[in-house]
Amino acid sequence: MNVKALAVFLGARRVGVLFQYAMPGAEVVTRFVADAPYARDPAAPVLSAAYLADTPDSQAAFWIDVRAEPLNGRHSPHNSWLLPAFFQNLLPEGVFRDQVARVRGCDPKDHFEMLAACGADLPGNVYARPVELSRDELAEYVTQNQDALEMTVTADPMDDGVSLSGVQPKVGVIASGGRYVARTKDHDTHIIAKLPVVGQPLLPELEALSLQLAGAAGAQVCEAHLEPLRKLAVEHGYDLGDAGADTQFLAVVRYDRTPQGRVHCEDFAQILGAMPEEKYAAASYLDVAAAMLAFPSLGEPAVHELLRRMAINEMLGNPDMHLKNLGVVYPDGRTPRLGPAYDVVAYAAYQPCCGHALRILPAGLEPRRAEAGNGRTGAGRKPSLTPAMLRAFCAQLGIPEKPAAKTIADCAKAALAEWPGMIQRASLTPRQRDNLLAHFHAQPLVQSLARRAAR
Repeated sequence: MNVKALAVFLGARRVGVLFQYAMPGAEVVTRFVADAPYARDPAAPVLSAAYLADTPDSQAAFWIDVRAEPLNGRHSPHNSWLLPAFFQNLLPEGVFRDQVARVRGCDPKDHFEMLAACGADLPGNVYARPVELSRDELAEYVTQNQDALEMTVTADPMDDGVSLSGVQPKVGVIASGGRYVARTKDHDTHIIAKLPVVGQPLLPELEALSLQLAGAAGAQVCEAHLEPLRKLAVEHGYDLGDAGADTQFLAVVRYDRTPQGRVHCEDFAQILGAMPEEKYAAASYLDVAAAMLAFPSLGEPAVHELLRRMAINEMLGNPDMHLKNLGVVYPDGRTPRLGPAYDVVAYAAYQPCCGHALRILPAGLEPRRAEAGNGRTGAGRKPSLTPAMLRAFCAQLGIPEKPAAKTIADCAKAALAEWPGMIQRASLTPRQRDNLLAHFHAQPLVQSLARRAAR
């Protein structure tokens, strides 16, 4: 049996080993096994909320259960053998994934090799480094001393291997001397450069505006600013159409990178154990909110921020807040805090767009007359955040409805006061501005506020 292995670190601390093997004619096994010192440490930093148990005894039982679903990969009819969900969600996505695979010289569906390629610059504070285990270590980690093994050494991480999620063309860069350059062995990328897209005019400008609008409506948003392509000193390999030196890209500051070092983070696909291919369908916003309520450091304030972002997305026409576009950070390594909003784009500027990436409630719990929206391809028809939907949402969570309703109302009031002027002044095409304003003023919550103001 040939085994490939990666040592997994949180910062400088090794937490375990991710390994992969297959017996002839049998399925591929990909499993994470925690190191005993990490598993037995009650004060250990959190790798994933999906790996936390309620009591010390149940935590110990989880770590030694080699069949535990969160610790094991599985087969996908579309994407071959997947890593355990936490690790699968560390991988790059879309055209960026294809680019990494070309440089690495591997199949983009060889997920273990892709993780190894990007292991030095993964999201959060995770590192995945090649490790050659002794025969005794192999027997202990892989088969619990029940089989003979051979070791296959996995290649070192690429110097420029960076993992970035999402399907838009992008590169990870470092701001240095007024330019944006590629990562080095000594410096992590701390900027995501989101590039222009052929067929979606002024997408960087639209996303910059969308983040500003979300911030004006009260949401916590990531830091981002526009820059001309002449400042981007990186070979990216993307077809940017007729973009010139003064065409702008969006420089998004990574919230998991600080001057003091990396900050661990994860998205809600990782927390809820969903694979990236399931990010639109594996859970509802109710599931996300329930996970938030399980942590005192998140609780109702985080649920209210989730509702605020849902309302903002309806007013923007952004049906793309899926599980990977919501996340938490661990500033102290153990206590989750809700991360800022990111990947917020007002797609209504291009075409009529409404609904949500996820269902607000599972289908069987929705109010009888839930209003469906026309989501983008992949999002499906998801109901809107109506008063009846909010009432059912809060009832299922067991939280008061009035504070939640006030959060949404305050958000809409701020948007009505600020957004029209911001959109009119935005560096978009006249049609894009008209589309955005028409979508915004057509929202029932905005119309209700406007009628009250008129009276």
